[in-house]
Amino acid sequence: MRALIVDDEPLARGGVRLRLQKLANVEIVGECGDGHSAVQQILSLAPDVVFLDVQMPGLDGFEVLRNLPREQMPAVVFLTAYERHAVRAFEIHALDYVIKPLDDQRFAAAVERVRTLLDTNSRLRVAERLDAWLTERSDRYPARFNVRSGTRLQIVLADEIDWVGGAGDYAELHVRGRTHLLRETMRSLGEKLNPEKFMRIHRSRIVRKACIREFRSIENREYRIKLSDGSEHRSTRSHAEEIEAWLRGAPGS
Repeated sequence: MRALIVDDEPLARGGVRLRLQKLANVEIVGECGDGHSAVQQILSLAPDVVFLDVQMPGLDGFEVLRNLPREQMPAVVFLTAYERHAVRAFEIHALDYVIKPLDDQRFAAAVERVRTLLDTNSRLRVAERLDAWLTERSDRYPARFNVRSGTRLQIVLADEIDWVGGAGDYAELHVRGRTHLLRETMRSLGEKLNPEKFMRIHRSRIVRKACIREFRSIENREYRIKLSDGSEHRSTRSHAEEIEAWLRGAPGS
């Protein structure tokens, strides 16, 4: 079985590599630290399986798969720091995943599932499942929002939002130092934003995970969170479980 490891964290790649090296009949054909390289390596090396990190800057794990033709889709084991309730979508579509930090037994079980899959020559069915799942995900969460400013209609891309603040019946979209006012409640907008990319930290605050740069513990499981734009936000205890689960999944935590 030829395997490719894709993760932007060197320590995380090392953890996958060490576990694979302990297993029989596994050849590691390469490693990648970003999504663009992953697409190129998959197309050129044609691995049997890719151990694919979900959250990566630039091109994330899902976007890597969207850039592959179906006939060259390998088997995939997702490496994810998501909370267990958030991986239900993987299970529904019979896709395999391993929660970070990695568990040896769960990792070995995922590899055995891949072996069985390859032995039964059902790779086309895997490609069909992945294709259907990616289509479902892209339809569920909007990629952009239309914001009116007088007679102008501005397009705000979801992936460019740094954080969202509540303002009554409106939501403030903070994008690269600019603020856009969207007529949408925080509750409604929170249901539209992809939970793989955004996290609610307060009833009036949602932050994009890729923008988080620093956590400072305050008290009673509350945190001061600093983002890449320099802004700081205080979380509330009611959102501590989701925040701490995300922190536990970060390499080196």
